[in-house]
Amino acid sequence: MKKLLQTLVFTLMALGMTLPALAAQITLNSVVAHPPQHPVSVVYLEMLKSVQDRADKEIPGTLRINHRGGTEVIPQLEQAQAVRSGMVDMCMTAASYYVSAMPEMDTLALSELTPTQERATPLFAYLNEIHRKKLGVAYLARLGSGMTFYLFTSKPFEKLEDLKNRRIRVSPTNIPLMKMLDIEPVNIPGPEIFTAVERGVVEGFVNPPSDLPDFGLTPMAKFVLVPPFYRPTNLVLMNAAKWDGLPDSVKKIFTEELIKAEGVIMERAMASEKEVLEKVLAAGGKLVQLAPAEATKFTDMANKALLDTTLAKSPEESQKIFDLSRKPK
Repeated sequence: MKKLLQTLVFTLMALGMTLPALAAQITLNSVVAHPPQHPVSVVYLEMLKSVQDRADKEIPGTLRINHRGGTEVIPQLEQAQAVRSGMVDMCMTAASYYVSAMPEMDTLALSELTPTQERATPLFAYLNEIHRKKLGVAYLARLGSGMTFYLFTSKPFEKLEDLKNRRIRVSPTNIPLMKMLDIEPVNIPGPEIFTAVERGVVEGFVNPPSDLPDFGLTPMAKFVLVPPFYRPTNLVLMNAAKWDGLPDSVKKIFTEELIKAEGVIMERAMASEKEVLEKVLAAGGKLVQLAPAEATKFTDMANKALLDTTLAKSPEESQKIFDLSRKPK
């Protein structure tokens, strides 16, 4: 047996292969919750490529990332659970897509911190702790920071009172606020917003500006409520057992590239938001700036609507996330 093993090694060496190449390759299967052209998806896929390229160079033969696709592979609302079960190893998803398991995660939309700042506070460790406890996944990064939600309408308004009884397309996170404003919230998929506005099913929509070009909504955004509110909460999750079993060399590459990705998406998101809003104005759109007192009232109302909702469902965790995500006074 020893002679046979020696013969095998010598044969492989003669073929240009080295002993590290004989090591078992780590394969990670990935999915993403947003369309491939979505700004956050683009950065996530760039991050995966950077990780793979560095692994090939620094620890050749060790890692293979198999990005399987998006919602055509696993539906949005099932991706976090798929990571938990090990059906796939990692995903980039929105917290609102697994809110049934972790309702407190909507509180992160109120964070005053950047992802970089969160990593330097107890918040990052706490988010990892509760993700492991409730979902069996490791919390690796927050993407999408730098974006904010705006309310856009196709018909004019001048103050909050004018929006009463209007039908506005929203995501689930925004429903409590809309109800406080006596707006009728309508929850429809992003690709259907254009048709809904065109046919008068809704009079407006709540989205980050960067979403508008993807859905062809820029011409529909005639009036824009200022100030904006809430931050999309897009996260990178990995099966906890899988992450814990990775070599330190692989974890190091992932962590460094995820930190870079958090910075990249912030820069791109802010630039995209500015660019889209400029196009809206150039097309004849109007920013509806609330008076200072009403703007403060609106922001306080938005924060209260979301926090009250998460506190009712998960009081301890929601309060802790909120407290840890405040800027130092």
